[in-house]
Amino acid sequence: MRGAVILAVVMTLCAPAVHAASGGHLEGYIPAVAHADGRFGSSWTSDVWIYQQGASLIHLWFNATGSDNTDNESVVVSLDQPVTHLSDIVAGLFGTEGVGSVHYLADGPVTVVSRTWTSTEGGVGTYGQTIPGMPISMASTPGMGQGGALRTLVDQRAGFRANLGLVNVSGNALTVIVEIFTADGEPAPGDSSFTVDLEPFEMRQVNDVLDRLENGERQGLIIRAGIDSGNGGILAYLSEVDNRTNDASYQDGFRFAF
Repeated sequence: MRGAVILAVVMTLCAPAVHAASGGHLEGYIPAVAHADGRFGSSWTSDVWIYQQGASLIHLWFNATGSDNTDNESVVVSLDQPVTHLSDIVAGLFGTEGVGSVHYLADGPVTVVSRTWTSTEGGVGTYGQTIPGMPISMASTPGMGQGGALRTLVDQRAGFRANLGLVNVSGNALTVIVEIFTADGEPAPGDSSFTVDLEPFEMRQVNDVLDRLENGERQGLIIRAGIDSGNGGILAYLSEVDNRTNDASYQDGFRFAF
C-alpha cells in the first residue's frame, strides 16, 4: 500500500529534488515521535506543525520501533490552512502509543516541524526538543563511502544521556554499523563499534549510546552511522538529555558527500 501511494504521487509531480533540510519538499521523515514514558520520571509527547507551500493533502505513516512497518496504512490529512497543527500525533492522529518515526508524503511542497516534550517535576512547565522533518534526499545509502555516512557530535559527561536514533527509510531490512571516534579521529576507548539491525521502515533508538565507552569525560566525540548490509537508506539523529531536568537537545545526522 505504501509503495502504491508513493508511486501515484511521484508520477503526477515534476518538482525537483531538494537537498536542504530547510526547504519545502514532498517526502520526508520526522525521525522521532513519542507518546511514552521515559527515564527519570519523563513522559514524552510529540506535537507536529505542517506548513504547506502549495500542497492540499499529506499521507502520514507511524513507523513503530521494533516492527516491520511495510504494511502500515497511511492517515490522510487535508491541508486546507497555511499551517496544520497535530497535537499529540501518536495518540491523537494514529490512535496508539509508543515510540517511532513518522513518514510523510504530500502532493506539493511542505515544511514539517515537531516538538517532543515532557512536563517538569510538579507539572509547572515543560522541557522539550524541536525535531524538524527531514527530506528523504538527506538519507545515507550504500556505496556513499565515509563521506556519505551520517555523523553527530557529542560530549561524554556525567549527568547527561545521549540517545542515537536510526531510521530505515526503505522497505528492505538493513544492518547499520555505528562507530564512535574521539575528536582526533581515533576509535573511542571501549565498545565503540557495533551494528544495529533495522526492519523495513523501522526506527530504533540506541539509548545511552556512550555507556558503551570507558568511564571519563571526553569532548567532541564523533558518532558515525552507515549501512553495513542491505539495499536502502537511513537517517540518523542524536538526542542529548539532562538527567536532572529531562531537558533535551536534538541534532540531525549530517553527511559530507551528496
